[in-house]
Amino acid sequence: MAIITARWALKGFRQSKQALREAASYVSVIVGALSSRIESLEEVSNQVRDAIGALSAESTGLRSSDAGLESRCRALEKSVEDMITKHNQILHELENLRSKPVPSVSEHRPVLQEDPILDRLTETERETLQILKDGPLHAPELGRRVNKSREHMARLMKRLYLEGYVDRETDRPPFRYKLNDKLRSSLGAPVSPSRPENV
Repeated sequence: MAIITARWALKGFRQSKQALREAASYVSVIVGALSSRIESLEEVSNQVRDAIGALSAESTGLRSSDAGLESRCRALEKSVEDMITKHNQILHELENLRSKPVPSVSEHRPVLQEDPILDRLTETERETLQILKDGPLHAPELGRRVNKSREHMARLMKRLYLEGYVDRETDRPPFRYKLNDKLRSSLGAPVSPSRPENV
């Protein structure tokens, strides 16, 4: 039983490792795009601040006729400086986000708990797992058996896979899904012989 659990955990680790790499790549792309936009906004803000400075200098000769103009210019200049400061803070936070470590594997594909193992599943999900007791099947075939569309079944199987209820055979398309050994044992189904899986 310890060997089966170790194999199951190793497969989950390999699959989650790939998902983590993809997630880290998406975060890097998003941070890069936001950083570029913030830098552009900062450049525009600097230009506005320079223009306000020039306007403030010109307003010096008009103080006698409009004493409130200089005060409004100063207020506007301070607002622009505050905006630049906030943009810099956002940029700093994005850089911190880029440097944060990727979450551990267990946060992406949790270890399946045995008690109670099926309580949080829908009726369709439980029916699907019962069908898989007889052996691996493709998502379209499972959809026909439970009277669900191909798209619905693809989403359902992906969720069951990510939550640790089923394993996915990826040696050739289309993927076939099967109960993992821990769940087969809990359901009283015979444990299937191990088969190589491409991650």
